[in-house]
Amino acid sequence: MADATLVMLRASVEALSQGKLPEPAVLKFLLSKGLGYGILAASSVIKVPQILALMKSKSAEGLAGLSFELENICFTIHASYGYLLGLPINSYGEAALMLAQNTVLLGLMYKYSRTSPARVLAMAALNISMIYAVLSGMVQKSQAQSMYDMNNLIVTAARVPQIMKNYKASSTGQLSVVAFVANVLGCMARIFTSYQDGAGIAMIRGFVLGLILNATIMAQILYYGRRSKSGKQADKKLE
Repeated sequence: MADATLVMLRASVEALSQGKLPEPAVLKFLLSKGLGYGILAASSVIKVPQILALMKSKSAEGLAGLSFELENICFTIHASYGYLLGLPINSYGEAALMLAQNTVLLGLMYKYSRTSPARVLAMAALNISMIYAVLSGMVQKSQAQSMYDMNNLIVTAARVPQIMKNYKASSTGQLSVVAFVANVLGCMARIFTSYQDGAGIAMIRGFVLGLILNATIMAQILYYGRRSKSGKQADKKLE
């Protein structure tokens, strides 16, 4: 894959040196690789704003613990899918990075919400057993498609509780708008790179679904945040 990238880069430089635009196939390939590595870099800090918000407030108010637990499972399946299919690391590596950050986030949520040790241990055991099953060869490549289709259902189950909690409370609590804007942009880019890299319809379908759900939460953060500010300004005027 590295050799293919070098070939495409040389073809692009050669075309430009002759005063021509590179072939569309070359541009698509390089754009896909550039976006893939850009997403990989951005994903290394995508959940940091949310982690910092929790550490600053020392509160898990407004956060649906089940949503973040299911996210951990989603990231594990996503990374496993790419690993089993032998996809280039820039096609799925962000899942592993986000899994690590989400685990830190979950730890903080457990701490501030005083979650029972039994639930914490159960979640840790589930994640560890899933990773072991993939790395030990217990999960076969032929099972990857079905595994990712199941992941799409889990993605929905992960986001819907948070969306409903936001709606019922008319507030998004400690949710970070920066994290969800990044998620939306990442899903949009991943739809293109997944198609370009031949990642399969299951992964593309998953990113389309993720785009819709993340965009919904982003819209809630912006809407309820604006309404909250308007309410505070009205209260100040009354004073």
